[in-house]
Amino acid sequence: MKSNTYFRWVSFFKSMCSKFGVKSHIDGTVATRPQDPNSDQVDCCIRSWFFSSVDDSILDLAIINEDQTAQDLWLTIEGLFCANKQSQEIFLSHDFHSMTQGDSFIGEYCSRMKTLLDALCDIGHPVQDSELVLNLLCGLNPCFSNIADNIANSTTSFASFAQAWDMLALKELHLANKEKISNSTTLLARNSSSYSSSGCAGWVSPIVWFCPEWW
Repeated sequence: MKSNTYFRWVSFFKSMCSKFGVKSHIDGTVATRPQDPNSDQVDCCIRSWFFSSVDDSILDLAIINEDQTAQDLWLTIEGLFCANKQSQEIFLSHDFHSMTQGDSFIGEYCSRMKTLLDALCDIGHPVQDSELVLNLLCGLNPCFSNIADNIANSTTSFASFAQAWDMLALKELHLANKEKISNSTTLLARNSSSYSSSGCAGWVSPIVWFCPEWW
């Protein structure tokens, strides 16, 4: 199971259980009572949520028998994920530190980095905001070098990830507008050159062809 997928699923499932007041059936704060019809009904309902929200490949590994409680399934799925934590940390850390912007937009680049950040936090390896910002700046397209230096060398306070994202997005808009103006100027110059080469700009008044003796 991919860590970012697991992270989103855990958040979704806990929220749904809390919404209906049955979170105790997965966190173990209240013991499951199979002989109690009401308790068993709630447990069956939660298990049905597992079947509709967890991929079949995970369920095939998690489901051992039909007597498993909702908490049993919850802990088994958690165990499947935790078993791969070490290898996931290695791959996620490599992807995080080697990420570059390339030709993608700032929003896409920052979103990808935020996804990896969440994945690392989910397996117990949070990244400090300052490290996140520096990693973001290191992978930027060279056209953002000036604003990257300004963010990194701020004398007041080190920019947060959200602030850096906002500053880079504004710079991206500025660069896009600058390119648009440059393209418009180039097109105007080309049109002017074509007009001149057509002979209109080099037109000479017929009066210059008159000889003095004609007067």
